Amino acid sequence: MAWNDEKKTETKRMGPGKVVEVRGPGKGAAGVPGTDRDLGSGMEMLEPDFLLSVVEHTKGDDKNDVAMRKLVFNELIRREQVDTIDSSALKVYTIDERNLYGKDIQCEAMKKLTDRTPRKSKESD
Repeated sequence: MAWNDEKKTETKRMGPGKVVEVRGPGKGAAGVPGTDRDLGSGMEMLEPDFLLSVVEHTKGDDKNDVAMRKLVFNELIRREQVDTIDSSALKVYTIDERNLYGKDIQCEAMKKLTDRTPRKSKESD
């Protein structure tokens, strides 16, 4: 008799009327005390230097890299820290040659570059 060592996995599909309960902060796995997990924190746990390193590395158009840059740029918008992004990176987001980042990011980058552009004062004679 031969034994089959392969494990069979079964996937369950969620039906359209199925409701899934999501535990809020303060409850751990299955609501057991002592297994608290931080479900409220997100990108605010990431250091600004890390966020800048992600958003300023504009080379490559891999979909995962682009998605990460978009998430990080939006986080910097939320934190009101777009002014910390390097001008050369902002230029890439402003031009957005391959339409990778969307109009919201393009607009925010353009606003920040506009703020940084020196204005010539009119001389009255």
